Amino acid sequence: MDKYIFKKDAVLFENESKHCIEYLESTKDSTEDNRRGYFYTSLSLGCDEFQFLKNILITNINEYVKQHSFLSILYAPWTLDERFHIQKYTPGNSYSDEHMEHGKDDHDSKRLLGWMIYLNDIKNNGGTCWPQQNFISTPRRGDLYIWPAGWTHSHYGIAAPEEIKYIITGWCEFI
Repeated sequence: MDKYIFKKDAVLFENESKHCIEYLESTKDSTEDNRRGYFYTSLSLGCDEFQFLKNILITNINEYVKQHSFLSILYAPWTLDERFHIQKYTPGNSYSDEHMEHGKDDHDSKRLLGWMIYLNDIKNNGGTCWPQQNFISTPRRGDLYIWPAGWTHSHYGIAAPEEIKYIITGWCEFI
């Protein structure tokens, strides 16, 4: 694994993961996306609705910064983006286009780091591939990944052929 892809095992308890999945499944506010040939359901939320998640993320982002101290002295302040997405991928579907988290639009041009937490275990495939790092994650409930948002850490999802995959994903961004 690349030294800039941070992994922390089991940052969420089983009941916290289940709570996130149940919240997504019970809400009427989720949206479905199949614009690019992949299909998933997504719910955009704020950290205020999931305070436990905010605390976990801040703790682990601080650990990431300790490993990469340059981030603590950047020319502009940055922070955890209070918005995040809970996503559900049905069997055979994934966000399969290679992409980066940093982009041209105002909201994603400020992104510094991306993060993702798997909400369930997947037995067959279902990971995330960072091709430039030659690394594929193994989806395990509660595992957190943090990585740079730029083109050097482009990535794509790998479909789980027989299982539903749930993740939470978000960003750190310049203020």
